[in-house]
Amino acid sequence: MGYGGTMDESAAQEWEPPLGRDRECGTLDRLLDSLDERGAALLLWGDPGIGKSTLLDYTARRSRYRVLRIRGIESEAVLPYTVLADLLLPLREHFQEVAAAQRRALEGCLALADVADPNPYAVCAGALSVLAAAGEPEPLVVLVDDLHWVDPSSRRVLHFIARRLSTERVALVMTVRPDGREDFLWEGVPELLLAPLDDEGCRQLLKRRRLDPTGTAAAQLIPLSAGNPLVLVEYAEMLARAEVRGGKLGEQGWLTPGPLVERAWRGRMRSLPRDTRDALVFVAASHVPGLVELEQALTAVGLSLDALQAAEEAGLVRAEDTGFELRHPVLRPLVLSGCPVAQRLRAYRVLAEVSSGELRTWYLACAAPGPDETVAAALADHARQARQRGAFDSAARVWHRAAELSPLAADRAVRLLRAAEDAFVSGASHDAAHWCDQALRHADEPRLTADIELLRGQIRSWAGDPLGAYQLLLTAAGAAETADQARACALYGAAVMPAAMGGRLRQAVEAADRCGELAEARATRPERRLAAVMQANALALTGHVRQSRRLLRECRAALVRAWPLDERQAAVLTGQALSWVDEEEEAREVLGVVVDRARREGIPGLLPFALVARCEVESWNRWAAARADGSEALRWAREFGHKAMTGYALTSLARLEGLRGNRAACEELIAHYEAHCGEGIPGLDVFAHSALGSAALAAGEPRPCSAHLERAFTTAERTGLDNPHLMPFVADLAEAHSRTGNRDRALKITHWLGERARSTGLAWPTLAHARCRSMLAESADIALSWLAVAEQAHARRAMPYELARTRLVCGETLRRLRRPAAAREPLQAAQRTFRAMGAVTWAERATAELAASGQRGHSGSNPPPQVDLLTAQEFQVARAIGEGLSNVEAAGALFLSRKTVEAHLTRVYRKLGIRSRSDLARCLAQAGVVG
Repeated sequence: MGYGGTMDESAAQEWEPPLGRDRECGTLDRLLDSLDERGAALLLWGDPGIGKSTLLDYTARRSRYRVLRIRGIESEAVLPYTVLADLLLPLREHFQEVAAAQRRALEGCLALADVADPNPYAVCAGALSVLAAAGEPEPLVVLVDDLHWVDPSSRRVLHFIARRLSTERVALVMTVRPDGREDFLWEGVPELLLAPLDDEGCRQLLKRRRLDPTGTAAAQLIPLSAGNPLVLVEYAEMLARAEVRGGKLGEQGWLTPGPLVERAWRGRMRSLPRDTRDALVFVAASHVPGLVELEQALTAVGLSLDALQAAEEAGLVRAEDTGFELRHPVLRPLVLSGCPVAQRLRAYRVLAEVSSGELRTWYLACAAPGPDETVAAALADHARQARQRGAFDSAARVWHRAAELSPLAADRAVRLLRAAEDAFVSGASHDAAHWCDQALRHADEPRLTADIELLRGQIRSWAGDPLGAYQLLLTAAGAAETADQARACALYGAAVMPAAMGGRLRQAVEAADRCGELAEARATRPERRLAAVMQANALALTGHVRQSRRLLRECRAALVRAWPLDERQAAVLTGQALSWVDEEEEAREVLGVVVDRARREGIPGLLPFALVARCEVESWNRWAAARADGSEALRWAREFGHKAMTGYALTSLARLEGLRGNRAACEELIAHYEAHCGEGIPGLDVFAHSALGSAALAAGEPRPCSAHLERAFTTAERTGLDNPHLMPFVADLAEAHSRTGNRDRALKITHWLGERARSTGLAWPTLAHARCRSMLAESADIALSWLAVAEQAHARRAMPYELARTRLVCGETLRRLRRPAAAREPLQAAQRTFRAMGAVTWAERATAELAASGQRGHSGSNPPPQVDLLTAQEFQVARAIGEGLSNVEAAGALFLSRKTVEAHLTRVYRKLGIRSRSDLARCLAQAGVVG
């Protein structure tokens, strides 16, 4: 790691900027110049030798501020939090400025304190807070080279930080190779591809190196380099050395096998003395090539540090204060692949003898030519320790290596399952799925097989393949019934929601029923509680509301306030289903507890699900809160790589925009959903088409509306969805058909709503049925009588937008029936509600109807609520502060830095026209956001 600071101007002028990189340097200049006001991240990617590190050098020299420079080292990628330690330990003075829970997590993961199970997301938020604090007195520039070789735990922290720097005075510039870029598709983080130099750039580079850019050698070098600066320079220097020796670079020198960037180095290594080549093997094999350990290892095989002098003179290694390191990472595989296997394994064994702890175990693992239970068991211990430190990604890799070295198939299967579990928790779903498949091939014990299949099903479901997950879980459950009914019960229960999301509600009911039968037979609390939750969800989705409500009330009563982690997913399912059976306040309370505990304990794994479920609840009457929850759910779902939950959040946000009449935003969100989920997820396709239909109706286009909503309605019927609460678009469908003259279809849909209102007893279908009957009324008295029915339904459950829509329809009907005076009162009430909720399109329609009824110049008295002026994240900050949290507590709860909270709070005060926390609490209470 290196430090930079303010350079004097003469030194900066002497250094020449990179050739052919005007665009890239301009981007870096702009990033640095804006650092006094805002932070940013930038990901530079390109082939080895293309100039990524040179641009980091440029950034360090160009910076007027403090620079921290760190890099990933391939051999250290197995050691958790090594790069994070390099980054944060120089900033330890700022640890005291971080929330206590985050500070403890940081100290635990960096082995500065004995902390059991530090939460990885508390570590992420803590690291962000440390950097933010360090950037307050003077901006900070962080440079990360070779991101593809940063250990996974540190990489996750950098990923987290990179997406949250807009309000900090911190710049984060990282480099990565294309072959490692699949893991670095970081949405929201700007990327810059480094293209090859053109021929003129290559000639200028040769000239800078005092080589003839116009000779015959250059004519060969430039095409051979393919515009790669490192290849060009290495070949040019190789040619120059050959000419100094009085010869030329022979034909063989140009044709050495291997990638272009490796050829020159291979020739350079072949020219070294034998002792030097042998010593290089130890440098390449060392995880941490410190002087003491390296000297001890070399001495043990009859060598010394002096043997590395020739390699240093040849530019292959650099001597640092702490030891030797290879000049370029590409040399490591070249050195290790260029020596006999026996020599490489011997080097690892010798390094193990002079090392201790986790490092010694890793050297022994590298030295093992085949299975070795002693080493595998030691690795398993280190994996458990990494898990306890919250380094799940590193633990996964250690578990996997332990499995590779396990002689017994049973041990190999268990360790592969542990690797998959930790990989799944850390977001590496692809690795988790692959390792589950491997574990299955070695598992011969039914209970272990059931556990593997349960994880496989969860992975597949979150990855956006619910039907595949359902089939897998169902098959595994059937196989497990004879061996372990508890596991079979869990598998059937886990199959319920994938079946529902995949559009197979009948099968979801069957799985829930079988889960219940097995739970009843066992009569143990965990299985019975799981079965009750799953049966309640299946019943609610299929329209059996009363039976579902009874079970859900029992489930809610069984939940205690201190819910353990394994009960919180059941709590989310309970809260979500409570909202489907008109238990809105209970749903809000249950989901609020889950969200609050996830925030306070720094465990965001369930936040996407809990927040999008609460978004669904709030979308009935608190749009600002719903938008904030949905937006945060989307951010977390994308960060975790949860495809299905990302789709759920996108469709929920699209519905909100459709209700508000923001058609462009609605269509953009659905386009993201379709691109993200491919052919779509049947259970979410209903919501996607309903959002588009509602947006079209708000735009005054009933024909496109009816096309979208008929598709949504048909999909819902085909899947078995029969809860009208989850189909709030049906009244819009009836209205669209009525407006296009298809009265018969509108009547049929109205009849459907009436039937569902009677069979379920739910408030919304009652109100929606009344709206449609008012719309289709043949007389003013009938229209007004149905409006009264809608008012009564609204009294049972607050649905201001839905009631306003009904009042608007009734007013339009009364005006059509030549009762303009009677139409004005419902139209005025609708207009006020639409304005208060920010439904601008619908408010304009109500205004137009009022004008048509003879009332001119009336603009309504209710402006949009002030909280609607806030962005989603500003709203979350405002709510946290309004609920009584301090800035530091709010930062910890929202996984932000204190400075970010303060910046958002400043904008909140300005937008709402307030000056204090008490003013904020009062404003939020008036909006119904806090109690």
